[in-house]
Order: sequence, then C-alpha cells, then structure tokens
Amino acid sequence: MTPKTIYADINGVTVTPLIGDSNVTDRFQISSKKGGERKLKISLSNFGIRKLKLKVVPTNATTSSDGKIAYTEDIKTGDYGLQYAFADMTKSQTVILRPNQTKDLTFKVKIPDKKLKGLIMGGFNIYDVYRAASGNSNVPVWITEDNKAVGGILSLHSLSLAVEKHQPHIYVNLQNNQPGIMKKVIVHATVKRESWLDRFDWGPKKMVADLTYPKVAPNSKIPIDFNQNQTPIKPGKYKVEGVARSGKAVWNFKKTYTITEKQANNINSRCKNLVYDKTITYILIVLVLVSLIVLIFWGIWHQNRS
Repeated sequence: MTPKTIYADINGVTVTPLIGDSNVTDRFQISSKKGGERKLKISLSNFGIRKLKLKVVPTNATTSSDGKIAYTEDIKTGDYGLQYAFADMTKSQTVILRPNQTKDLTFKVKIPDKKLKGLIMGGFNIYDVYRAASGNSNVPVWITEDNKAVGGILSLHSLSLAVEKHQPHIYVNLQNNQPGIMKKVIVHATVKRESWLDRFDWGPKKMVADLTYPKVAPNSKIPIDFNQNQTPIKPGKYKVEGVARSGKAVWNFKKTYTITEKQANNINSRCKNLVYDKTITYILIVLVLVSLIVLIFWGIWHQNRS
C-alpha cells in the first residue's frame, strides 16, 4: 500500500506518514493490547525556496469551532477526562530542511501498559518555528485496544475570552469527556449579560448561536463562538443556556459566569476599532436634565407660594 502524502497547510511542505502494510494510509493506527513501544516514521519534504526549521509536536485531537478535528493545542492527561496524553508517550523533534530536501523522522511511542477504554486520538502537529512558511499540518495517531465504539457525553465546561483578528470573542465551551468520536452534534446556545436595564427592556440583547459540528474529537472541548465584532466586552454576570443533540441523545446546560473588569480590560486593550455603547451615558444625561427641569419648576413653584 502506497503511503498517502498529506499536502500540508504549510507552504511548500509535504508530510508523509510511512505506515507500511495497512489499508489506512492517512494516519497511524496502534493496538494497545500488549503495551510496549512502537516506532512511527514520518517523511518531511521542503519544495519551497527557503530553509525551514520544522517542529513536530505530539498532542491530542481537539474540536475546532467549525466542527473540524485539529491538533494544534497543548493537551495534558486529565484534560476533558483524557486517560493518557499522547505527549507523554513520545517526544517532539525539530528538523531543518533546506530547499528540495527530504528527511525522515522516527518517533518511539511508549504505549501504556494499563487497559485503555475507547479511542485515544493522538497526533503530531507540524509547523515552521520561524514562520517563514505559514500554516501547520498534522498526522493523526489512533490508539485503541479493542476498537469498541464508545458514545460521547456532553457537559458545560467553561466560559472563556479570546482575541482573534483584533476582535473580542466570547466562547462557551462544552466538553466531550468520553474516549469516543461524536458525529453531527447540533448545538443551540444563548449568552445574556445581566443588567439593571433589563427591567426596562433596555438591557443587552441575548446572543444566540445555532451550530452543527460534523465531528467532535474524543475527550475534547467543543467551543461555541460568540464573535463580538467591534463591541467591547463588559464585566458582569453572563447567563449561559442551551441544548445539544447527537442522534437521540440530548443534553441541556445552564450556568451563570462572571467576567471581571480585569479580564474584560485585558481583552479589549488588545482589540482595534471597538465601538463603545453609550446607552447608559445617554440615559444618565437625560436623567440629569429631567432632574434639573424638575428642580427649576419646583423652585419657581416654591417662590410663587412664598
């Protein structure tokens, strides 16, 4: 079987897992029944015009906000219920590739001796250290003991903030804490910042997200993105509610989180072209003007009585 070349998202670089005799050519598949050590080989080729310093880092699969499997985060044992981190089984390597040069790397993977449940979806994240070539690539490594399917279970994990392309984002993070792949996860979620203006129906609008995730990785976070665009994040209490479905399974979630002023300022200070809502300022100005008018009329009325 001819190994499948992965035409990476790294400009001018191809990555080929040297799998050998297997019907599956785009990833490594390891049986963990006997533990021990396995050797995995990856071939890297640079067809660009610049010398590259590529780093190959072991990690575990995560789920992106658009429902794709990714290998770009640093995942540790215990994260989202993960049994074993792939980073604990092998070491990262760095290689320098000159233009039109190919090198093969060998990784020694130590398989845990203990019984494994479901699927450990590990992989290698590959990127240029100096970013002379943008992007990254990955080579999946699936480790399982019995190939038995394990169903996923979703729960609410956290609320987090981020800056992307100079815009503030709020993320509601669900998690699949089971070692099984989930397919077609449909999520409806809302986020509402609580305000005293709610009693007058002048408060912040409820943010709504309706998303479908084609695939969710085992033991991974499922980020639900609420792009704030040019609206700065305000401190306060944020009420999160929603429901997620996969097949016949349904999960409801509800929780209130607090965003501190320090957290909000940290995000807003790194964004550009933010447009601040001046509703409260206008309301205060109106209240002050109304108060002045009332005081003036009261003063006139009081003088006339005198």
